Amino acid sequence: MRYNLIFYFPNECRNSIAALFGGITYFCEEVVSNVRYAATKGEIIKNISTTDINLVAFSITTVNFYDVYNIFSYVKKEIRYNEKVIFIAGGPHADGDPNSIINAGFDFVFSGYSEESFALFLNKLINTGALPTNNIVISETSLLWRSKSFAKLTNNYFPPLEIQRGCRYRCNYCQSCKRLSRPIYKSKEAIDEYVDEFMRLGFKRFSIISPDAFDIRFSVDERSPENIMTMFEYLKSRGIDNIEYGQFPSEVRPGADTEVYFAILSRYTKNRKIVIGAQSLSDERLKKINRGHTVSEIEATMEAAYKYGYYSIVDIIFGFPDETVDERLWTLSKFKELCKRYPSRLHVHYFLPLAGTELYKTTPSSLDKETLKLLDGLEKDGRAKGWWREGKKMVDKIIRMRDTFSK
Repeated sequence: MRYNLIFYFPNECRNSIAALFGGITYFCEEVVSNVRYAATKGEIIKNISTTDINLVAFSITTVNFYDVYNIFSYVKKEIRYNEKVIFIAGGPHADGDPNSIINAGFDFVFSGYSEESFALFLNKLINTGALPTNNIVISETSLLWRSKSFAKLTNNYFPPLEIQRGCRYRCNYCQSCKRLSRPIYKSKEAIDEYVDEFMRLGFKRFSIISPDAFDIRFSVDERSPENIMTMFEYLKSRGIDNIEYGQFPSEVRPGADTEVYFAILSRYTKNRKIVIGAQSLSDERLKKINRGHTVSEIEATMEAAYKYGYYSIVDIIFGFPDETVDERLWTLSKFKELCKRYPSRLHVHYFLPLAGTELYKTTPSSLDKETLKLLDGLEKDGRAKGWWREGKKMVDKIIRMRDTFSK
């Protein structure tokens, strides 16, 4: 029996799908020629075969669960007379709340990093026709992730280098630390493999994924400026000059020691905007969310960035469940003070209750009129970006899905 694998491939899931495809090329080469990509529900239906077994795979985040569910439901209804379709899901939401995806009607869910386990699932299916006895497959990150790149050209897309997985700080609103009990890091051999492919494909703009830009391992097994310098020297020796670092999705975590890191970055990186993951300018809030740094360290990081010619984009989050008006006004007042000294812009996000986090079952607080007025003024002055508006729309969808499918 022939198997036809269809990935739903929107922009926000490209990195996850690319990693899965990398796993398939390592462990299940016979599937590669049967992989299809679809950016819309119409393309999914178009790629479904009436003669082969179809595996339709979705990467689900808590944020996109609502939209993916609507696409999945439409496709399932349209092909209801085709019994040769298996719907599979994975992704960050599957790590935190896999049962909700099964309750939504999917056939199998892969929870955890699944590059290897998904490929082995495909191998077993092709060789024996056997499906898992449990519809929730728990996947552990293989040690192979450290020694292999897992980055392949996927649907004309080549992902950034994922150099670190997991986060040691365990903030209670964030999913980054939920898949692993401690961070793991790519080996030098895996980075070599990635760079070989990067150069072979002729790409120029080099970017890296790490939850904490300054906490990587390259030459020594500890957080050290040496790791940053030796990594950049290595990339330079390979002919890579257009390096961007310290931006999404590898923001700078505030700290008292960041000046030495910025001194190194200023010698190697092309970008002159840096993203600082502050999340609040209230020490009380930072403590409540287990952020692990202080407001004074945020200020020190902005000062260091300014000293070495960087413009700071400061991420903060409003809408935490127990947040007060005074707290929000304090944060905005503090930013106005800092902005006078260090060229910067505020990126205001809205708190999202993400699956698997301590705050998943909570309800975000609403923003008050005075805060909205101040934010509007900052945006008109070019000192703030109102990402919170999009976040507010996301929250409504998250809560609707959580209340419907999370039992």
